[in-house]
Order: sequence, then C-alpha cells, then structure tokens
Amino acid sequence: MPPSAEPEPSPVGGSAADLNAAFRRMYGINRDELAATVPLAAATLIGTAEISRIEHGRVVKTYPPAVEWIAAAKGLLHGLLAVQATGARLLRGAAGDDAILAAAQNDSRQLLPLLGQAAVLAATALPADIAPRARRILDCMLAVARRRADTGLAIAGDTREAMGTVQGDLDLVLDKVGEAVYASVVASLCAFRDESRPEDWAECLLLVCGPPFGRRDSIEIAAGMEVFGRAALGTRLLYVDNVFTIPAAITQIGGAMADRDLGAAVFGDRYRMWRDLLGDVSRRHAGGGFFPFMGHD
Repeated sequence: MPPSAEPEPSPVGGSAADLNAAFRRMYGINRDELAATVPLAAATLIGTAEISRIEHGRVVKTYPPAVEWIAAAKGLLHGLLAVQATGARLLRGAAGDDAILAAAQNDSRQLLPLLGQAAVLAATALPADIAPRARRILDCMLAVARRRADTGLAIAGDTREAMGTVQGDLDLVLDKVGEAVYASVVASLCAFRDESRPEDWAECLLLVCGPPFGRRDSIEIAAGMEVFGRAALGTRLLYVDNVFTIPAAITQIGGAMADRDLGAAVFGDRYRMWRDLLGDVSRRHAGGGFFPFMGHD
C-alpha cells in the first residue's frame, strides 16, 4: 500500500496564541463593519468641550465649545503639567542619569517662552474675574521655571512650595473653568438631542474618550448624566480609555455594538460582554461588583 498522504498544513498556526488571533480577527472584522451601521452616536475627547456627531461611522457635525476662552484656560492647566514634569525629570537626571538631565535642562529652557505665551493668552482671553488669578498662578510657575532654566537644576518640593502660595487662586480658576466646561457640554448635547430623531436619540451612545488612567469624577460624564440621565451611566454613557482621536472613538463604537450583540446572542444579556468575561467569579471573590450594575436603575 502506498504510504498515507501527509495532511495539508493548517492555515492556522498550531499554538493557542495563533488560534486565538484567528478568532479575534474574525471578531474584529465584524466590529469594524458594525461602526458604519450605527445611525447615531456622539463622542468627545476630555478637555475639549467639543462634541462630534457620528452617523453611520462618519462625523457629520461638530458642536464647538459654547465658551471660547476654555482653550486659553487649558493653556494654563497644561502649563502646570509641564512645570511639574520638567522638575521631576531634572531631579531624576541629577540623581545619576546624565542623558535625562541634559534633555530636561533643554526642556526647562524651552518652557520659559511657552509660559510667557500662556500668560499673554490668559491676560487677553480669560474673563475679567479670573484673569488676574490666572496671572498670579502663571507668575509663580514662571519664577520656578526661570530658576530651573538658569541653574539647570530643580529643588525637591519646589513646585508644591510655589503652588501653595496661590492655591486659593488655582481652586477658584478650576471651579470657574469646570462650570464653563459643564455648561458648554450640556448645551451641545441638548442641541445634539434636539436635532435628532427620537428613535435614534433613544439608542445614541456618548463616548467620553481619555487617557489610559481613567479620570474619576469626569466633568464630561457629569454633563452627559445631566442630559442622558443617571441611569444611562454604563449603558449609553461610556468612558473609553486610551482613545485620543475621533476615528479611534468610532472604532470603539463598533466594538460596543459588537460586544452588545455578542452578549445578547450568547448570554441573553446585551451588557454581559461589557463586563469581564470572568466577572461572575470576580464578583464572588470580591463580594460584589465594582461599578453600578449595568442596564438597571
């Protein structure tokens, strides 16, 4: 008898990883196609106060911030990030990493004119009730940044020491900016709703997109709750981490739909896949869920 023919090689690799990758590819195709089937969705990137209207996978309209000076206020707040980060790098470099130290010293010199621009913007664009406070904050930041640029070094605790002198100003500016962002997002979502067919609005998702480390007490989530209702949290109102562009948000809309369909088809629960697949075991060991039970008031 002739020897048995060798079996045809499988198109899928023999490892579990290859097998899982093949399965997930099929899931991903469905996810990407689904984004174009969704009649209506909304997305916003945290800190922009801007809402994108998405119909069938395409942005058809953008609702800009109702308050123009929000962008100027962001310059102040982002300046704080840069001042703290540059100081941290200077300290880390001085502790023994010459490459980090040289790069941080270069950034500390570049930071000075940028903070100067932020100061001009604050003086000319911010409302009169917060502009002087913003200037005092920026003056403190400039003093710290100037000393670092001159010496090439940071002093442990110098950022906190400087900001402690203007903590009251900072708290008030944050409060005013927060109220402006909240009112702007609410107004945009109300306009979005009023321009939508009721049946589309009833199924509309709002994706609030932000960094991998999700911010607690998001102002955009609070504004969404005002318009969508608190019960929508986790079902129509979603925080999506590690998403920084609207095209990426559109992909996540398809993913939400794919998981919702999968949950309904496999488990009879459209929100089951919005939990960890091993979530029942997690709840048992943790003594309950970590977040509100989705799909229930």
